Amino acid sequence: GHITAETLMSILRDKDSGICVDAEGFRTAGSMVSVLPRDPALPCVHFFTATPDPSRSVFKPFVFVAGIKPVPQVSSPTFLQDPAKQIPRFQSSVDRRHELYRRHQAALELMEQDQERGRKLLETLRELEKQGLEGMKELL
Repeated sequence: GHITAETLMSILRDKDSGICVDAEGFRTAGSMVSVLPRDPALPCVHFFTATPDPSRSVFKPFVFVAGIKPVPQVSSPTFLQDPAKQIPRFQSSVDRRHELYRRHQAALELMEQDQERGRKLLETLRELEKQGLEGMKELL
């Protein structure tokens, strides 16, 4: 009865348990926490990392509504000469990472190369996440 979205986020960030993985050739691909109110008049709020390693990522709130338009920052790029659609297939490769993923990778590199700046960046990410959680609580 006392499990919150924050509780679930902390579980998904738990490296000691093996839930959050960022090494050995495998990395947690992305994480999601959903808040499903009992009142059907209230919207469900979903928090996605949309990036790997939730221990160094931010959960971003999302509410599904009619007519939603995807933002380009989280859409994988498309290619006129897509190797997946050419015959023979996959004779070359392309970078399919969306902008948010590429920027997250740059943030991870910063966290590893400059621990002080990386710590400040992670604090900023957690503050943004906190704002999203507060916004959800106000909405619900």
